[in-house]
Amino acid sequence: MPRGRPNRPAQLAGFWLSKRPGSAMWCRTWFDADARQTRRASLGTDDPDAAEQALAGWIAANVATRHAEPADATLGRIFLRYEAERVRRLHAAGATAQRRSLAMILQHVPEGATVAQFGIRGQEAARNAMQAAGYGPWTIKRAFGAAKASINWAWQREELARPVPFIKLEDGELRDRVLSVVEVARLWDADMPDHVRAFIAVMLATGARPDAAVQLTRFQFDLVQGVVNLNPAGRKQTKKRRPILPLASWLRPFIEGAEGHVVAYRGRPIQKIAGAFQTVRDAAGFGPDVTSYTLRHTVATELKRRGVATSDIAALLGHSRQEFRTTEGYIHVMGETLASLRRGAAISDSG
Repeated sequence: MPRGRPNRPAQLAGFWLSKRPGSAMWCRTWFDADARQTRRASLGTDDPDAAEQALAGWIAANVATRHAEPADATLGRIFLRYEAERVRRLHAAGATAQRRSLAMILQHVPEGATVAQFGIRGQEAARNAMQAAGYGPWTIKRAFGAAKASINWAWQREELARPVPFIKLEDGELRDRVLSVVEVARLWDADMPDHVRAFIAVMLATGARPDAAVQLTRFQFDLVQGVVNLNPAGRKQTKKRRPILPLASWLRPFIEGAEGHVVAYRGRPIQKIAGAFQTVRDAAGFGPDVTSYTLRHTVATELKRRGVATSDIAALLGHSRQEFRTTEGYIHVMGETLASLRRGAAISDSG
């Protein structure tokens, strides 16, 4: 930030730095036209350089531009605005994932890159850099999805004059690990903490995404009607839709024993389950190819094996009609496996 005159530091978007009388701490300062007086808010530092950075960061996150040209808008500012206005409304786990995705993009573009520089060629360069760094297709696609959402959000809010086209990214290989009924029983029989058992029970009963299972509370269950609404009150549905499902009767004890969150450790909700699940998985004798998502895929595959229509499985998984390919991908491998087993059995019988 450029230095101003001694009696009035340089302004940026109508804000400047000042100190309260007798205080060493720098403040964000502005003139309140309605009250016709100067107001201050502490930036929490007595270092002038740190104060300038804090002021610039606050302005980037909180002061909207109007129809900025892509060549004048930095990706960092767009991402910061999106985080401040949009991502903070998500559950902590979802917000963290979005921030990581946006940070990943910034790490693989030139410092200070603008939206215009993140056009087709810039995106291809970023994708190639991420691939060279060892990131998989799904991770890259998720990061680009967050970047696209940020830029489109800024455009829809009229903070950006126009969006930029995005390259088409290929899907990675769908997770093909599913558990047999015997393997599910083996996992269930392993020693585990109560919160991990509750998590596995919810996953097997609903086929939910792991984050939805962790966030599930007893208030989302209607024990009289026998249904569970995976989308809690006040949460807006997203593309990763959380449906209303019939309640598995054997899940009732886990619900009735919960004070709030069904998956809780010492009565308190948890943010992450991956580490605890991996410990149980290892103890049950499974390898790293078995993840919490494996349970979701296993539920879809078992339903297909029992003759449930793909459209009904898609509804349970929260997939739209446009995502039937994803649903089919969940169950494709087991279908091939079952066909192979049948062929093998036929050969054995004939022999």
